[in-house]
Amino acid sequence: MWPRLVLVAAAAIVYLLLPAFGATSSRPPGHFPQLAKALLDGKLSIEVTSATDSQPGAGTVRIDELIPATEPWDATCERYYCPYPPLPAVLLMPFVAVFGFAIKVETACRVVAVLAVWLFDACLIRLPRRLGLDPLTVGARIAVNMLFAFGTVCWHNAEFGGDWHLAHAVALTALLAALREYLGGNRPMIVGCFLAAAILARPTTALTGLFFAMPYFRARAVPQLVKLAAGPAFAVFILALYNNARFGSPTDFGYAGMLLRGDGLAMMTQYGQFHPNFVPRNAFWFFLAPPWRTLDGRFPFLGFDPRGLSLFLATPAMLYVFRAVARRWRCDVVRDAMVGVFACLVPLLLYFNTGYWQFGHRFSMDYLALLMLLVVAGMGSRPSRWAYGLIAVSIVAQAVGVLLAPVARLPIWLVPVV
Repeated sequence: MWPRLVLVAAAAIVYLLLPAFGATSSRPPGHFPQLAKALLDGKLSIEVTSATDSQPGAGTVRIDELIPATEPWDATCERYYCPYPPLPAVLLMPFVAVFGFAIKVETACRVVAVLAVWLFDACLIRLPRRLGLDPLTVGARIAVNMLFAFGTVCWHNAEFGGDWHLAHAVALTALLAALREYLGGNRPMIVGCFLAAAILARPTTALTGLFFAMPYFRARAVPQLVKLAAGPAFAVFILALYNNARFGSPTDFGYAGMLLRGDGLAMMTQYGQFHPNFVPRNAFWFFLAPPWRTLDGRFPFLGFDPRGLSLFLATPAMLYVFRAVARRWRCDVVRDAMVGVFACLVPLLLYFNTGYWQFGHRFSMDYLALLMLLVVAGMGSRPSRWAYGLIAVSIVAQAVGVLLAPVARLPIWLVPVV
């Protein structure tokens, strides 16, 4: 038990205390607390105004990525819909009801990120048995947990702490809870409930959920499959009702009316939200984009383009995914994880946005639980010196990205054009 407590304490210190000394505390407030207040008032849209002395922090003039709303019952206010699914706001409702707009989205994101570290360790101690491995040594367990907490995009996501980042943190935490149940009691109804929570934060995680369904497909276990699917089906129904109430269509998330700027606006206008033309561009930013010389020429001299940085350069230990596939392909769990990863990647590669602003591949959080499963499968229960070395390099890389934030801009000739 003590390794988990130490790791959670370390995550709490790094995620919650370090940002207080950085620039992130001065960023504009997120919209999820406002949406939580709107839901408490029986509304689906938020009012965007300037903050007042009576309601400090209640308003913001930041309307990027919001969707204008026209509501006949409230013609005197400027109201907007939030494009993201509602679960993070629902989770904030009791806290906003008690503390009002003192609740900050970045704090909520970091608290959820600490919970994800706890759940990942709960998965990690159960995972080797399902992979046919010996139990992890204490040193290996601590190292892999450190990799998850401080060597992946989880750290940068917690540091940035915006609305989309809270949605990622909630979805990842729900997926880890589903994985922990799958590795333990494996009650399909409970797994499905956690999957539903992930979908209500990040709908793309529905495809990651194929990992949990594959054993039932192979066994043709229809009753268990129905139990598993009940939760995700309910989540899809809730999202359909939510969309229909806002935009008059169960399939319309409102992206066509989103307030965008720059490249995002141009691509959305020309191709829409999803299009095959985005695949080469997104594949580059997700998996191939290299570091480049920093804009200011200062230490550390190499930096990241905010549009993306290769997953395997931001977290070199992810290279063990390939070793897992090469050496453990006969293992059903490994094959199922690959199915979940590739299925989730389809809409992400077709999407008009790369995940900007990010250090690494932020959208990978939708399937990071499965990536870490594959990393463990590749490293084994007693990682080699190379594995420990790549874990250390991954943590150093993330520390540079988070603490120093060296920004670069890749040259035009290197970047794929849509």
